[in-house]
Amino acid sequence: MSGIHELQKNGIVQLQQAMQVAPVALKYPFPVRPARMLGLIKFDGQVFSSEKLTRAVFLQITLPVFMRVFSTFISPKIEYDLPVFTCEAVVMGKKRVLIIDAHPGGAGGEKRYDWFYDNLLSIRARYPELLRFQKTATSGIAALNSPAAVRVTIPRELDDQANAVFSDYFAAYLDLVKAAEPVSDIARAKLQASFDAYLKTVVDHDPGVKGNIMFFGKKEGVERALDMYYGV
Repeated sequence: MSGIHELQKNGIVQLQQAMQVAPVALKYPFPVRPARMLGLIKFDGQVFSSEKLTRAVFLQITLPVFMRVFSTFISPKIEYDLPVFTCEAVVMGKKRVLIIDAHPGGAGGEKRYDWFYDNLLSIRARYPELLRFQKTATSGIAALNSPAAVRVTIPRELDDQANAVFSDYFAAYLDLVKAAEPVSDIARAKLQASFDAYLKTVVDHDPGVKGNIMFFGKKEGVERALDMYYGV
């Protein structure tokens, strides 16, 4: 069985095979243990950028309660008007929470990539055992979710399938990025406005941003999140 702990390691290999990437020097480098959490929580990870990606984040959070969080986040450059890839894999003893999606945050919206989301839905349908656990988010960050989102709480016995659906979604997304060209039919001002609106929703509702605020305080927490995930 391939443990869900290997999900990010495999994802980094997929990324490096798909395109040339370079490590990013963050304002607040890893590893770090928040002082306000008495050093009991550890943040670690790797962050990359590329010609088309502002950030490719592979973050691990280790908590002192037999719990680990693996957060994967891919933020494309604004001019490509691409969805944002996101995955949260949470290990809690014998249970795993897995959330995978590609948020249609660009100016072109979801309809611009109907075919891509149809592909993700086809991939998801290949995992009926996972779909038995599928849930729908109803508030907060749910406003950004696509119809193809995977949102499940599963037993450890489905680790293999969790890894496989992540790999398939990530491969489809990387193919989308590799084929992307800067858009010419949407004005730069509209692209920026769409990104700003997306970013506001993230800052207001995203659990990752809220976690950074809780661990590091509001000012540093928001700065950390924006630098790490978006390079702003």
